[in-house]
Amino acid sequence: MTAITVVELDFENRCERTIRIEEAGPACARGLSCWIDLDVGDAGTAEQALRLLEVNDLAIEEAVLHARGGRYDVYDECLHAALTAPYFTDGRLRVAHVDLVIGDRFIVTLHRGPVEFLDQVRQNYRQFLATFAESLGFLLFELWDRLIESYRKALVTLEDEVERIQSSILSDLDDTIFHRVSEVTHDLLTVRKNVLADRAVLQELALRRSRFVSPSTQPYLSNMVGTLERLGNDLSTEREILAEALNLYLSMVSHRTNRIVNRLTVLSAIFLPLTFLCGVYGMNFRILPELEWEYGYLFFWVLALVITGGLLVFIKVNRWL
Repeated sequence: MTAITVVELDFENRCERTIRIEEAGPACARGLSCWIDLDVGDAGTAEQALRLLEVNDLAIEEAVLHARGGRYDVYDECLHAALTAPYFTDGRLRVAHVDLVIGDRFIVTLHRGPVEFLDQVRQNYRQFLATFAESLGFLLFELWDRLIESYRKALVTLEDEVERIQSSILSDLDDTIFHRVSEVTHDLLTVRKNVLADRAVLQELALRRSRFVSPSTQPYLSNMVGTLERLGNDLSTEREILAEALNLYLSMVSHRTNRIVNRLTVLSAIFLPLTFLCGVYGMNFRILPELEWEYGYLFFWVLALVITGGLLVFIKVNRWL
């Protein structure tokens, strides 16, 4: 089922109360403002609630049936913006889509399931209402402020994961690093894509003149555009750091492989002349002078030790090991 919460806001008397969705229209007609939160479980119920507010049919279709971020549409009756909020569950990145429908005296938030930044807005908006709020612009500012905070939290989580990957590279070489780097890179790209999409929406709200967003609110929203821009740059920086960490891992693996190959080459160089001697004295000719020599066996081992020792000294002098 669709959970509907309607809060009537009286800015003149600095108070608020919870009402039914059927009372929202008359409250707006009396000059009050409303925040309607729809946790969409049933599309039909959500559409009916929006029609009670005389929301444009196209805006209803986009908000209820096509949940995706990065949208900004202005209609005669309302303004529709679509946002995306990142969050982590069990160490995995998830995104929640939130649609804003802004009318003359109401703001509707549509989502599917709990959304962390909306819960934070519910817990904190009363103190702003009781102090300086004069219009629904304060609620719009609070929504974006909490959304940006959710992006900051996601960035901190990803930064910590990048640091853990760097530490594991320096402590132990493990091929699972490729899987971890791939996952974190994907998360960084996902969050950055959503940051840029939400930044574009916020920029439209901050710069484009509309009767649904008061001019006094737009400068505050404009300042937030720069914050989202910096978050996008920080995400790009973390991606570059992760790429450098992977290059470091590959360099370390290559260095270790080269050392192993070098040692194997040295061993081959030592045993090659010994193999040659064994091959010579292992031939099945009847006449081999050393076979009848009393000290032939001892001579072989002395020769083998001299060759081995000479090669080791030569390798050591040339620093091949």
